[in-house]
Amino acid sequence: MVSTYTVAQFKPHSSPCNESHQKNELNRKFDQTEELAVVVSDLTYVRVNQKWHYICLFVDLFNREMIGFSAGPNKDAALVYRAFASIQKDLRKMNISI
Repeated sequence: MVSTYTVAQFKPHSSPCNESHQKNELNRKFDQTEELAVVVSDLTYVRVNQKWHYICLFVDLFNREMIGFSAGPNKDAALVYRAFASIQKDLRKMNISI
C-alpha cells in the first residue's frame, strides 16, 4: 500500500510591485539647514503585552526633532491623523517646492 498524500508546497505568486513614479525631491540630502524644510514620517510596530501596537512619527530633518507622534493597537488612517494632530508647529510655514 502506498500513500498518495503530498505535503503542501509554497507556490510563489508574481504580483506587480507597488512602486509609484514620484520624483525624488530629497535625493538623500538628509542634512537640512532650515527648520521645517523637510519633515519625514515613519510607521513602525512594537510588541506590548503580547500584542502588536503601532507608532507613527513625524521628524524634522533640520534638528532630528520628533514634532508629532501617535500610538495605538491599529495601523489605520486614524493613527496617522492623530500624529498629524499632535504637531504643535505650523506646517504652513514650510518651504514646499514641487
